[in-house]
Amino acid sequence: MTESATRVAPGWPSRGHAAALAVTAVCWGAFAIGGAHAWAYWPLACLSVAAGAAGLRSAGADGGPDRAIVGGLALVAAAIVVQLVPLPLAWIGALSPRTLPLLENLDFQYGAGLIRTHPLSIDPSSTGVALGLYLSFAVFLLGLTRIFAVDHLRGTVEALTIAGVLVALAGIVQKPLYAGRVLGMWQPEAGASPFGPFVNKNHFAGWMLMALPLTMALLCAGLQQGMRGLKPGLRYRILWLSSPEANRLILLAAAAVLMAMSLVFTMSRSGISALAFSLVLTAWLISRGFAGRSRRAAIVMSFIVVAATTVAWVGADAVVQRFSQTNWSEFNNRRGAWTDAVGVWSAFRVTGTGLNTYPVAARFYQRHDLDKFFGEAHNDYLQVLAEGGLLVALPVALCLLFFIREVYRRGRADQLSTTSWWLRRGAVTGLIAIALQESVEFSLQMPGNAVLFALLCAVALHRPQPQHRPEAEPGPAPARPRLRVVASNAYAGAR
Repeated sequence: MTESATRVAPGWPSRGHAAALAVTAVCWGAFAIGGAHAWAYWPLACLSVAAGAAGLRSAGADGGPDRAIVGGLALVAAAIVVQLVPLPLAWIGALSPRTLPLLENLDFQYGAGLIRTHPLSIDPSSTGVALGLYLSFAVFLLGLTRIFAVDHLRGTVEALTIAGVLVALAGIVQKPLYAGRVLGMWQPEAGASPFGPFVNKNHFAGWMLMALPLTMALLCAGLQQGMRGLKPGLRYRILWLSSPEANRLILLAAAAVLMAMSLVFTMSRSGISALAFSLVLTAWLISRGFAGRSRRAAIVMSFIVVAATTVAWVGADAVVQRFSQTNWSEFNNRRGAWTDAVGVWSAFRVTGTGLNTYPVAARFYQRHDLDKFFGEAHNDYLQVLAEGGLLVALPVALCLLFFIREVYRRGRADQLSTTSWWLRRGAVTGLIAIALQESVEFSLQMPGNAVLFALLCAVALHRPQPQHRPEAEPGPAPARPRLRVVASNAYAGAR
């Protein structure tokens, strides 16, 4: 090995490589039809593992998540593995009595009496896919949490903003030109409602709900830092608007407006409702992050103007009509799907049907709205209960508690109004927004959305970045007082 190779080796993989791979994974997940198909989600899993492994192995990155988070993620993985372990049929009959009757219609070998063991999952191959994706996103989360504690946090969010603008443009441009193919290439199944690179407009809205708050947080951080040294007076404000920093912030504001506009263009009721909540939450954060009533009022008012302009551009009448046409008593035909999901959980209360198997179980347990098939529960909380039972749901709840505790603890350590302070709270806003949408949708079941969700979790979990201060240069040693030296010489001369 040459000397030059020896010098380069310690720098690979670097934190920059991990951040670049992470952005590539998020972009691939969005533009590969949301990562909904095997040709898209397996490369996405490989990119996620590569980014996470690079972050974990990079030099100087030592700010990983708390051990409780790692333990919680491992506990969830172990629960999914238990669903895949072949068990004697007698054990399955004792743990999950409804599984064996279902296997008679699903597994030919079991129906013919050719096997004596079977996993708890009614469709082990689908659960195996879920386990593989979960592990890849867990590695992705752990690696990014580690590198964001050192650097590349702001650069990653800036790259994500560029990706958000591209995704938004894809949706806005495709909406009037749609001719049956997503991005002009992929033909979705009948009954789909595509928007942009996603085959479901609600999934597009879910992606934007997570990306947009980070962009707004980056904008707030720039505005707060730009106004910090600004002198009072209209003249100085106009001069500041002509600076490169102000131009960058104007571009960020334009990006945020474009992303919000694309979300409203979807006419997704769940997306628009969660967007309104996230804007209110962002306005509250602004009231805490900006000093001075006039500045806070100006920034909040600007956000109100941005929101009003977005709705007005899309058409306030169209938005109002969209919400007025909703059957709120049935939650737009979702109430029946929720009741069926509760029925599946009641039948498989302890061990579940197996992660990623709800479409299979729904064929036998759908009792409501039989005019169409509901392959999803349209509520991911109920679907986790149905597919995982208490076996998976309890570790998930425990991991969520660990996550909330760690985010709260690290958030309190942030210095007020720093970039880290804003981006952490932007990530939490995005997580809350997607959590609201998941009560009526299943956006996070799209791998392209799940990888962005993992990135937001990493931003929310990262350790506060150290504030670098220039070290004092070593100076000459202080000289001894000359008066003492002179007095000593005089004393010696007197002797």
